[in-house]
Amino acid sequence: MNFLIQILISIFIGACFTFLAKRFDKSQTLYFFTGFFISLFTRIIYLFIYGFITEFTIDQEFNLHKYLSIILSIVIAYILFMVLKKRLIKSQSEHLDINEIGKQ
Repeated sequence: MNFLIQILISIFIGACFTFLAKRFDKSQTLYFFTGFFISLFTRIIYLFIYGFITEFTIDQEFNLHKYLSIILSIVIAYILFMVLKKRLIKSQSEHLDINEIGKQ
């Protein structure tokens, strides 16, 4: 059940990145997989680091760290989303300036 929730969260984050791609006429597939894999790999890396620290022993704190990895993946995906959005808005405004010069 926990794995299913993690996959659904990754799909949701990928869908958010797809929304960004639609808004700025970019590749929707590329943006979906970017969001999906950023979310998934953040969790995997977090849990591997936790595993190295605890020498891969599963104890009571493991469940807590699974949930923390989900929160961390959401935060990192949100930060990446906002950075990409700002970058795309900036590049779009630069293109508008070039078009306005041509009209004069």
